[in-house]
Amino acid sequence: MKKIILFGDSITAGYENGLTDFRLNERIMAQVEDVEIINAGIPGDTTRGARARLSDHVLKYDPDIVTVFFGANDVSNVTGLSIEEYEENLDEIVKEIGISKVILIGVPFCNQTIYQDERPMDQLKAFNSVAQKLTTKYRLDYIDMLSEMQQVDPSIYLQRDGIHFSNEGYDLLGQLISQTINNR
Repeated sequence: MKKIILFGDSITAGYENGLTDFRLNERIMAQVEDVEIINAGIPGDTTRGARARLSDHVLKYDPDIVTVFFGANDVSNVTGLSIEEYEENLDEIVKEIGISKVILIGVPFCNQTIYQDERPMDQLKAFNSVAQKLTTKYRLDYIDMLSEMQQVDPSIYLQRDGIHFSNEGYDLLGQLISQTINNR
């Protein structure tokens, strides 16, 4: 059996909507027989918290593939995480999981009318570039959510709170993850 773990924050966990409900399970199960998908998303989590729970929530399952999707909270001015700590944490997470198993997902877009002070666009881009740098360093599979979400009006991918994904946002994320897995 192939084990896929979705490791992340509330966007991974689901906030009113969800990723594993049907958006990912059906797409992947159509391509891969005998697959188990485990959602290890925790609302409010950052890469700091992810490192602390990595063994219990990911490594103990001996997964074949792990999506690593953090940054929405790390980038916030409220969390107190520096971009240097974000990079160090992501680097350690990737190495501990195993480079060949990781699909790294970059920082998602958030509504700049609501979050321009807490999560400004220049910070989103800077944190996203850290993920891109690690992708190059380790030759990881990478999903650039920030760019993907901005190809059309990004508000369609977000709920009214301006940060959590709408049904369309989860459809996009599920499509991108399943494409990446199927391309392996």
